[in-house]
Formats: sequence, structure tokens, C-alpha cells
Amino acid sequence: MTRAGLGLFLLEAAAGTALLLLFFPPKTLGKGFFSLHGAIAFVLIGLALLLHPTGLSLMTGAASAGLLAAYSLSAHSGRAALARPLLLGGALGALLSAGRVAFLAPLSPGSGWTIASAAVGGLFFGAVLLTMNLGHWYLVSRALPFQLLARGAALFAAFAAVRAVLLGAAIAVNPRPEGLEALLSLDRDALFFLFRVVWGLIGPLALSYFIWRTAEMKSNQAATGLLYVALVFVLIGELLSSYLTVATGFPA
Repeated sequence: MTRAGLGLFLLEAAAGTALLLLFFPPKTLGKGFFSLHGAIAFVLIGLALLLHPTGLSLMTGAASAGLLAAYSLSAHSGRAALARPLLLGGALGALLSAGRVAFLAPLSPGSGWTIASAAVGGLFFGAVLLTMNLGHWYLVSRALPFQLLARGAALFAAFAAVRAVLLGAAIAVNPRPEGLEALLSLDRDALFFLFRVVWGLIGPLALSYFIWRTAEMKSNQAATGLLYVALVFVLIGELLSSYLTVATGFPA
């Protein structure tokens, strides 16, 4: 379960990072930003391939990793905009792989809920990672427009809200009663689920407002510092979410 949960997290993080990277402006940010995040997505998929969680197609995963590696090299050569089809292909391959693992890896069969949870979780992680590094990029290029960071902060806040709403909807609909029972049982996974909610949802939701406000005030260093904290919160929350999803079949 641990290997499958970690593999699921790596795949969804790669997919979310690569998909959101498509919407960042290459001309404004320069080649380094895109080369770095293409490489991060490649490494995440590479680690998932080494773990080989249940449901992961080695062919699809390897193709996605190859496309992301090619994109990162192209971006490093100054062709980030022209190489976007490579990024899109790699992102879709990672998303497909994450969806398969989210459906096939849980001990109880997965569902559309577990696939949706993996997709939103990956986008949530990608949003905080990209926005945090965007804040750091202002130290590299002080000519960057401040509205970029404000938009990134708003994006992070939006995905924090969507992530919380999705979990609330899953609890209300209860597509896997035995899974939810395990998450709420003190004899099983209730403590892990509590940490998942506090670290992965309540913490980021609380931070998102202050990140957005500091970004709107053009205080990029303060916003970036808060984003570092948010990244740790989201990382812990999504790791626990992936593990609990695989362990219970419920979209935690």
C-alpha cells in the first residue's frame, strides 16, 4: 500500500505540475523556469516508474517521461513555447497514468471519485509548487510584473477550495461506505485522516488568504515565504491522501 500510495502521489504531482505549466508565459519568465519544472515533472514520473505501483503502464509512463525530458531540454535551449506539444503530451500521459493507478491500486476497487481526487490533488500540488517557485523567480528577474504572483496566489487559493469541496462532496455522497468508515474509525485510519485534513486542507486554506493578500500588496518575499510553508502542508496532505485512497478505496 505504501508503494502504491507514493507512486500515485508522484504521478498526480507530475501531471498537475506539467498541466499548469502550460498556462505560464514563456516570454515573460524565460527558459529557466520551464526547463526546471519540466525536469521536476520528469523526475517525479521516473521515480514512479521505479516504484511501479499497481495499474501503472510502463509504456505510457516511459513515453510521458520521455516527452517531458525532451520538453525540458527544448526549454533549456530557449524553445519552451515551440515545445508545448511535448509538454502537453507528457502531462496527458502522466494524468492517464495517475488515473489508472487511482482506479486500480486501491484494495477496494477505485471509482470516478478516486480518479477525480487524484487529478485535483495533482493540480493543487502543481499550483503551490509553481507559484512558490514563481515567487522565488522575482529574485532572478526583478522586472517581472507583480500581477503574475497575484494570479498564482489566486490559483492556489482556488485549488485549495476545490480540494476541500471535493472531499466534502465525497463524504456527503459516500461512494465507498466501508472506506469512509475506516477513515473515521479510531481503530484504523482516523488519526491519519485527521492529519490529512488539518495539514492538507485547513492549513493551506488558512494560508491561501494571507498569500493572496501579500501578493496583492506586492510583498513578494513575504508571499514566497508563506508559499514555502504551504508547499510543506500540501506535500504532507497529498501524501497522506494518496496513501489513504489506496488503503481504503475512498477518495481521501
